Amino acid sequence: DAIDALLEAGADPNRRSDWWAGAFHPLHVHRGEAAERLLASGAVPDACAAASLDRADLLAAMLAEDPARVHERGGDGQTPLHFARSRAAVDLLHAAGADPDARDVDHRSTPAQWMIGDAERVEVAAYLVERGASTDIFLAAALGLTDRVRAMLDADPSLLRAHTSVGEYAAKPPSAQHIYQWTIGGHRTPLHAAAKFGRDETVAVMERYATPVERLLIACHRADGDAARAVLAANPGLMARLDPMARGALTDEAWSSNAPAVELMLDLGFDPAAKSRQADGGSVLHAAAWQGAADCVAAILRHPGARPLLAVKDPTYGSSPLGWCCHGSVNRRHPRGDYPAVARLLIDAGAPLDREVVDRDASEEVEAVIEGAGRSR
Repeated sequence: DAIDALLEAGADPNRRSDWWAGAFHPLHVHRGEAAERLLASGAVPDACAAASLDRADLLAAMLAEDPARVHERGGDGQTPLHFARSRAAVDLLHAAGADPDARDVDHRSTPAQWMIGDAERVEVAAYLVERGASTDIFLAAALGLTDRVRAMLDADPSLLRAHTSVGEYAAKPPSAQHIYQWTIGGHRTPLHAAAKFGRDETVAVMERYATPVERLLIACHRADGDAARAVLAANPGLMARLDPMARGALTDEAWSSNAPAVELMLDLGFDPAAKSRQADGGSVLHAAAWQGAADCVAAILRHPGARPLLAVKDPTYGSSPLGWCCHGSVNRRHPRGDYPAVARLLIDAGAPLDREVVDRDASEEVEAVIEGAGRSR
């Protein structure tokens, strides 16, 4: 309906974005009925769009007319292979000379690395690897390539200490974070990648090479209290020896709205005041509030050591967790978030209602919660 309204108002179905790394055409991001409406209104697909629409007929015709289009760049500087959605499209592009390891411009990432972020394309990513695409430890773990993971770790066990958002996977201006920031998650390890995609056999093999800290963090991520406590029992004093990266894992789990992990980690003694790497130095409560993660916020507030965080302002924006909830309700709008519920939890726990919070952007629903609380206080 929104597309129909825009087209009826005179919107150009071929207007591209002005993104520096590569312009997006409407057909790069729309499929199904929406794409059909755009096509009927005069949208002209390029090679990237034909691959995204899985229109092998259009793609084959384009490549027959101009073979160089196999290297065409679309949104974010992706190639047609980045947009491919089927084995047939991969075969067509491969035969035309597509580079399976081509990197997009904005995220410096390969087609397979992009594909794992789409459940419908994970199998296509695996097929690309079968056809010769390179893999790093994250991709191999995400695809459950257990034998390949084992060989990698035999050669270099330190690969388990790699993190998305860090080092080669960090932002390299003008380009943004590596695509793993979105397809796997921020500040995640290869163990997290295997767990995220349900590769239990691969996780079990990787744990044989893991340090006690790595085994502790993946047990917490999976909310496996028995496994986490077993690691701590076998390694007395481990909690006191955690480095800043490991201590920050608590806020990473809140950033992912992983309430069971957050609750377990607080019970085990992780510091609720640890600074977040993803939330601009905010606390675990800031991170959960930004995501609208009511169950996470409730779990944090059940921990007595977390109550002082209600009034703590982050070092970047000078805002409290309630302020982050307000701003997130307008600017983050997590699809599974419940920002009014978060606001109620924070206010009921004693969050201050000073001007710094009230004056921030907030959705109408969150504003109503705050105004109601202000009248009752």
